[in-house]
Amino acid sequence: MAPVVQSQVGKAFLAMVPGQVLLASLDAVNKVLDAAEVAKKQALSATSTATTRMVSKRFAENARDATKDVLATAGHYAGTAWNVLKIVKAINPASSMSSGVLKSAIKDKKT
Repeated sequence: MAPVVQSQVGKAFLAMVPGQVLLASLDAVNKVLDAAEVAKKQALSATSTATTRMVSKRFAENARDATKDVLATAGHYAGTAWNVLKIVKAINPASSMSSGVLKSAIKDKKT
């Protein structure tokens, strides 16, 4: 949150919108992103469990173990990509806002 508030664009955006409304909006977006992350983890876990069970019944234990490892690796990649996205948004807040909002905030600050 600090990089957003301290950047020139962030300061212009905060001056444009009442502080409580902005903080409530950012908090709501953060809660939605956290819920999406939990849902992703649950979906990957359920899919992995079901797939490894089906592979185990159809083939053998070795195939089940290999499938479990592959799906675990895919889950780790998805988690890493999600974390990188969150880090990029924290470092560069402009990447998470549309250009229209940023241009409007800068233009309003200049006038």
